[in-house]
Amino acid sequence: MPQNRRASGQITAPTSRKASAEAPHVPSSNARRASTLNQPQAQEFVIVDSEDPPPPPARPSSRPPPRTAPSPPSAVDHSESIDSLSSSQQWELPSIPTGSLDFGGGIDTTFSVEGTPTPPPPPKPAHPQSSQQAPAPKSTEVHYSADDLVAIWGRVGVHLCEAATQLYEKSKKSLVGDGTYTGFVNAALHEVPNAAHSTPPAWGHLIYSQAAGSVQKRLSDIMPGDIVALFDAKLKGHKGLATYSQTVGAGEPLVGIVSEFEPKKSKIRVFQANQHVGHQTVEAASYRLEDLKSGIVKVC
Repeated sequence: MPQNRRASGQITAPTSRKASAEAPHVPSSNARRASTLNQPQAQEFVIVDSEDPPPPPARPSSRPPPRTAPSPPSAVDHSESIDSLSSSQQWELPSIPTGSLDFGGGIDTTFSVEGTPTPPPPPKPAHPQSSQQAPAPKSTEVHYSADDLVAIWGRVGVHLCEAATQLYEKSKKSLVGDGTYTGFVNAALHEVPNAAHSTPPAWGHLIYSQAAGSVQKRLSDIMPGDIVALFDAKLKGHKGLATYSQTVGAGEPLVGIVSEFEPKKSKIRVFQANQHVGHQTVEAASYRLEDLKSGIVKVC
């Protein structure tokens, strides 16, 4: 019995291994069909009973409209672009020349562009300058000597005094000038051809000036025919045994023509316009320069 078991074990075992090795396991069609039939019924229900998708839309029978090209830019945009281009070109800086320019006349106008800009050298003077400073311009005021002033008085002053005397006599019957101090003096100057018609307050060359009791200027003696002007002058002194106080030239300067001068008493007699009511238009007055307490007296 034991031998038969061994024999059967030795014979059957190799045969089954070999058969399994030589013939691979191929599933049969029946097995595939059975596996297919054994799938769940839900998949068959979804496939069979699902609704069909909607059909695609039908193609249009007519051809689509052609695409239109974009419209060209308007003339306004074109002009604006030209204006902007021209305005941008106006601000372009010109190129700086690197060479030298010759303007003639021997003036050096070369300049260098490289490095820090330096100012051009000053032009050479036509005449060499001296090391000393140039003299100051002369004053326009004319200086006359005492002899020159006497000569001018002989040509003008004498005739002006005669004209003032005639107007004084004429004023007893008629009006002379416009009733003002300057009006009378101008009327007398018009009677003298050699007299220069000056504009107040400059009546001519100043020969005498006094402020209060101090003499500021004295080039010559006061002569008949000279023009005297008193500016806010206050005089106070004695006339005989009595004292007096007088103020003239407060509003406007008192201007008159000297008819006589007394150097010892420092007293001048003057023809001037009479501004008193009811009297002749020209009067004769006298002033003592040593009695001047305040104000200014000028004689031309």
